[in-house]
Amino acid sequence: MERLARYVDARRLFLAGAIGLTLWLGATFLWHVTYRQGLTLAVILFLDQDFPALLIGLLLLALAAPFAEGRGFALRAPRARIIVPLILLFALVAWAGHYALFQDYAISRDEEVARFAAAYMREGLFARPIPPEWEPYRRAIMPEFFSPFGAADYWTAAYLPVNSAIQALFWRLGDPNLAGPALFAIGLFALWRVALHLFPERPDAVWVTMLLGLSSTQLFVTAMTPYAMTGHFALNMVWLALVLRGGVVGHLAAGAVAIVAAGLHQWHFPPIFIAPFILWMLLARRWTAAAFHALTLVAIVVVWAKLWPGFLVHMLGPPSDVRPSAGVADKVGSLFQRLGDRWQPLVNLSRFIAWNDIVMVPLAALGIAAMRWREAIRGREIALPLALGCVAGCALALAQGYGWGFRYAHGFIGPFCLLAGLGWVRFRPAGAMRPVLLAIGITAVMGGYLIWRTHAFVEPYAASHRMIDASRADVVLVDPRGGLYVTDLVRGRNGVPGKPMVMNLGMLTLEQVDQLCATYVVELFDRAEFRPLGVPLARWNLGRMDTLRAYMKEADCDKPVLPPLPETFDDAMNAAGGVL
Repeated sequence: MERLARYVDARRLFLAGAIGLTLWLGATFLWHVTYRQGLTLAVILFLDQDFPALLIGLLLLALAAPFAEGRGFALRAPRARIIVPLILLFALVAWAGHYALFQDYAISRDEEVARFAAAYMREGLFARPIPPEWEPYRRAIMPEFFSPFGAADYWTAAYLPVNSAIQALFWRLGDPNLAGPALFAIGLFALWRVALHLFPERPDAVWVTMLLGLSSTQLFVTAMTPYAMTGHFALNMVWLALVLRGGVVGHLAAGAVAIVAAGLHQWHFPPIFIAPFILWMLLARRWTAAAFHALTLVAIVVVWAKLWPGFLVHMLGPPSDVRPSAGVADKVGSLFQRLGDRWQPLVNLSRFIAWNDIVMVPLAALGIAAMRWREAIRGREIALPLALGCVAGCALALAQGYGWGFRYAHGFIGPFCLLAGLGWVRFRPAGAMRPVLLAIGITAVMGGYLIWRTHAFVEPYAASHRMIDASRADVVLVDPRGGLYVTDLVRGRNGVPGKPMVMNLGMLTLEQVDQLCATYVVELFDRAEFRPLGVPLARWNLGRMDTLRAYMKEADCDKPVLPPLPETFDDAMNAAGGVL
């Protein structure tokens, strides 16, 4: 009976979650909407996606609370013959989701740049040479996120190469969009191995950990995209599995994984994950292991902040167009500047809560509460480094732009699930799975809503891209005024600039527009085309572009991009709404 007294009743857990979520949601709405602390993209997505989903979640939590306590369905032991097919099924659905949900379109510039780099890596190149005739227009064709190294002659992605290299490998194998689902599966498999290590006597806790990971809409939907964050989730979990395996082989392999993970897109993400575990090793007086992984962090900086930029200078030439920003001082300075200018914990963490299992955070809080602090300061509680990493990942709540959930905390979803498993072991009776199963049902309803709103948000941009891509002009000039993030439509086909060559009109001079109109067949894509497709309105203007547009009209160089002609009679009937 003394043991039973320490259990947390699931009904109280659900009610506490609903109350806490109500308070957090109210504070977020007041700060970002009522008092309008800036209507950023995160706030727009919060209002459209997360706020309604969280309202649904807290309502269902409150309604389910009276029924939350109990055993629920009995689950078989989480052995490989059950877990592995389940993981593969989720990965295959994520692969299909790239085409069904995202319509084979990467909406953000981050994703497009990653795919751009994968395209030239697939061809065995370190950068894409700029054709001489397009060099004067190179910045209008590649408006942002380009590397400064050799920028006068090459287009190179600003991000580090590993994520794009993985996509290029899968491209050679058949489809680059398999990269995200494959990494998703690797991460879930490693999470399962870690859970088995931590909870050998509690198969229900292993199930709790895995069900929280499998029900994460953020993990699932992000795996459908070229974002590097799926790689961070996967390699973080692989690193942890290897460290817990121990031995010389385990730690050496973990060091290699850390160096690879740091090259996914920005090198500072793995050190934030690894540093708390180094502290954990030091507290446990595991001096050799701590020293090795500390040296790994040094190697990360040397390889990706020093050697890689030097390699690009050697291969492509010195920086031009913009100053280099890959140095250690630049990275640290940029981080502190963004903390001052773009720190938005309420809205970003609201997105994180909405896109993960509804009880993941409450159970993780139980995992932290269950920590035996005297054991923790002796390095005997793995909850300590897991918790420190989660706090760091959430505290760096910088504005992220696009993202499904809060992607800057993506690499810490695994630790959140493991903390939840620890909380479950300490505060829940073995096998009483009903609250987790109810939570999965609630999360599925929320996830369905989020996926629907994601499709609705992406569809106008995907349709706009298809319309531009179908143009038979030599050049398509995009006038982004009047639309939200229309500049991200400036891209090539499957990561390769070509015909039509798409450019940002706002980054051209009058002389360049004159030369384009005199030399090429030019079409214009502006609000007259993208607004009917449903691209959200953005009220902004740029007077200089009025001059460019006036000149194009006078030169009869402002013909709009038109939808492609129907190829069959059925297509024509569908386009006409079935009217004869």
